[in-house]
Amino acid sequence: MTTTTISLQIPQPRTAPRLAAVIGEWVAALLNALPSGTPAPRYPSREAARVRALAHRIESSDPRFASELYAAADRHEMLYS
Repeated sequence: MTTTTISLQIPQPRTAPRLAAVIGEWVAALLNALPSGTPAPRYPSREAARVRALAHRIESSDPRFASELYAAADRHEMLYS
C-alpha cells in the first residue's frame, strides 16, 4: 500500500489597512453631506437644434452620419418635448 502526501497552500485573507477604512468612511460622509443639487433644466428643442446644426455642418463630408443625426434630433425632440 502506498500513500501520497499533498501539501496545500492556502493564502491568508488580505485585510485592508486600518487607515483605509477610516478614510473611506470619512470620504463617504463628506460626499453624503454635499448637496445633491437639482438637475439642470432641459430644453429638448434647443438641444435638438444644436444636433441639427452639427448635422448640417458635416452633411457635405458624411451625409449618412448627418441623416442619423437628423433622425436622432427628431426622436429626442418627440420624446422629451
